[in-house]
Amino acid sequence: MKKIIRFLTFNGVFFIPAIILSVMLWNGYNDSISEGKLKQEDIDRLYTFDEGNRVIGITFDHVPMTQMTASMYDTKTKQKLRSWTSGSYSFDEMSATIQGKQLLLASKSPAEELEIYNYFPDDDRKEMVKKRLTIPSFLDSNTYQWNGRIIFSGGSEETALILGELKDGKFLLHNLNEEDLPARPARIEPVMNTFNGQTRIPIFEVTLKNDQKAFVSAISDDKDHLSVYVANEEDQFSIMGDAIEKQMRQDIGKEQEMAVDVEREYPKRARLVNADGELGEIVPTPEAVYQANVYQLNNEEVLIAGSTEEDDAKGKPTGFIYNHNTGKATSVDPIFNSLSFKSFEDSGLSFHKNLESTSLYYAYNNQSTGVYDMDSKKMNEWTAADMVAMENADPSHEKSFDSFKGYVLEGGALVLNWVIWIAIPLLLLAVVFILPPILRVIRRKTLSEGETLTAEIVTIEETGSYLNEQPVVRILLRFLHEGKRIEKTVKTVVSYVQMPRPGQQILIHYHPKKQKVTLLKEGDEIRKIQPETINGAVLKKVESYGMVGRGHVVLLTFEDNRESYPIPAVQAPGFAFKEGEKADLMRINGQLKMVAYGDEIRNRSGKDVTVTGTVLRAQTFPIALHDQTPVLLDLTISSSGKSVQRTVSQFIPSHMTVEPGTTIQIQTKQEDLDKELALANEKQGSATITSVSFIGVVGNLPLATIHADRNGIQYEIKQTIDPITGVMPGDECWIAYNERTYQALIIKYASI
Repeated sequence: MKKIIRFLTFNGVFFIPAIILSVMLWNGYNDSISEGKLKQEDIDRLYTFDEGNRVIGITFDHVPMTQMTASMYDTKTKQKLRSWTSGSYSFDEMSATIQGKQLLLASKSPAEELEIYNYFPDDDRKEMVKKRLTIPSFLDSNTYQWNGRIIFSGGSEETALILGELKDGKFLLHNLNEEDLPARPARIEPVMNTFNGQTRIPIFEVTLKNDQKAFVSAISDDKDHLSVYVANEEDQFSIMGDAIEKQMRQDIGKEQEMAVDVEREYPKRARLVNADGELGEIVPTPEAVYQANVYQLNNEEVLIAGSTEEDDAKGKPTGFIYNHNTGKATSVDPIFNSLSFKSFEDSGLSFHKNLESTSLYYAYNNQSTGVYDMDSKKMNEWTAADMVAMENADPSHEKSFDSFKGYVLEGGALVLNWVIWIAIPLLLLAVVFILPPILRVIRRKTLSEGETLTAEIVTIEETGSYLNEQPVVRILLRFLHEGKRIEKTVKTVVSYVQMPRPGQQILIHYHPKKQKVTLLKEGDEIRKIQPETINGAVLKKVESYGMVGRGHVVLLTFEDNRESYPIPAVQAPGFAFKEGEKADLMRINGQLKMVAYGDEIRNRSGKDVTVTGTVLRAQTFPIALHDQTPVLLDLTISSSGKSVQRTVSQFIPSHMTVEPGTTIQIQTKQEDLDKELALANEKQGSATITSVSFIGVVGNLPLATIHADRNGIQYEIKQTIDPITGVMPGDECWIAYNERTYQALIIKYASI
């Protein structure tokens, strides 16, 4: 205690700046937690996929540089799964599609290059674009949707015109310089009306370096090839459009079978487009859709959304998915419950559906996203408020060790100063409080590798040095190791009050390989010697040495591999050791013990456990056998919060005494211990012993099967009994018993 007080007195000055900086750091951490929480206005985009099990929230941060953060949430557990951060173009543009079970998001990097990230339902994200595609202006101006695909027009570092195509979960780059064209492509523009459903295939017009025109399909065939039509000088698409489209339909092979467009006149209904490009009959939906908008979903399906009335002020939003191949239209009205007619005019509203799926997805800017299952007719939606709730419930936005660690790892001048001033007192604390335990561990390891011996002090002399005002002395030790006399000198600090003297016997630790001696101190843990087991020793001789209580003191001589093992024991009344029987023995610290006697006991299954018993009373008997004396012990054994009293007898060295409060180790089976502890808490009462039979011996104690009568009910007792006290028919004992199982346990030998 004095050491601690001195430490705080002389070194406490270092804690003052550490405490001040810690308060400042904690306040800054609290501010960062509050500022780091998401607000609805922070969200820029919302997308759902994987049949509504996953939702992605997109935020853009323009301070200190523009970056995009995508966070994925589990809609069932409402927990945040992961976040990814990457650089972003400053105008926050983005295009999305769902292909298979994957959500694909396209954006521009700070270098104005196309970036596409593939989000998977297993909470992973991968970047798809390996070869860079430069987007010359705004992403929205160079991005086109077509039947679930996304097409990008741009260039490369080699000034080539490049088309990027996102289809079937993979990204393709089409270099127009590599197409069979009469001159190098110089400019590319979409052909009017070919991307809005009026034609069966989307087309780009390419101006070549020689001013000649070429037309290129915006989508590729099954082999990822584009269709190219080179025009003559006088050819115009308005004149040659049908021929161009016909060739490209033949080249591509799997183009859209039917085109759908909206009539320009009131009430603007959706109509099928004829082969000549003119509007034909109205799309046959079960109910009329006015003020219609057409959203291409895939190669066979389009979504027709609009009003139930010609005047949308009097109607409500409605919609049908129309399949070109089957001619069927399916209502999807629930997906419009949170959408308005105004949202249909917003380019931020998008719909996605895979042909083989029954899930129709929508995403509407930063307001909401959802999925409608056409089979179950179930609609699930999530809003920006839902994202905020899930994000701010994440542990990273709560005060915790992990969030504090993250704040510290961000660094800064305050953190650097705090670390320095914390390190100084911590280093001092380590010297005073941490270093000693480390040294103790090193000492324990050293002591575990050698031997403990008794040495004699030959001489002792002072060195003239002092440590903490105590003299450092040089001690010459003499000891025997493997029959050889060894002398070693050690230095140690001693007290003038307890100065060792020549001729005194002390314990030392000796490492034979290093030939190093260490003086043992109070509290040192001496390496435990592993016991030697002798299994299957045969009992050759039983010699009688008189009575102790009801028991008969005997000397048992066992033999194994021509070596004899004498063990003193007490033979319980009604039980007899027999020559020729086998036992398992154990030798530890030079003392022999019997572990199990009899085939049934030796072969018993179950886990062996060692429990500690506390001595309540001890009675020593005046008889010595091989310098060992029998002692009768009353113990309390505790395990798992329960306790039971037990009477046992053991042989101990004659010069030893056992006092109340002493602890001893007892071996038993876990099953027997559990049963004993359970029965000890049952009802108790007196009973008369009617029969006793023995199975064998566990340790020093015979294992008996006993029947006892209580009020005319027979109870069965299976337990080890003390051989000195013994149990015989007619004895009155105090038992704990279970009235359902008729199992019992002797608590006290009442008749003795």
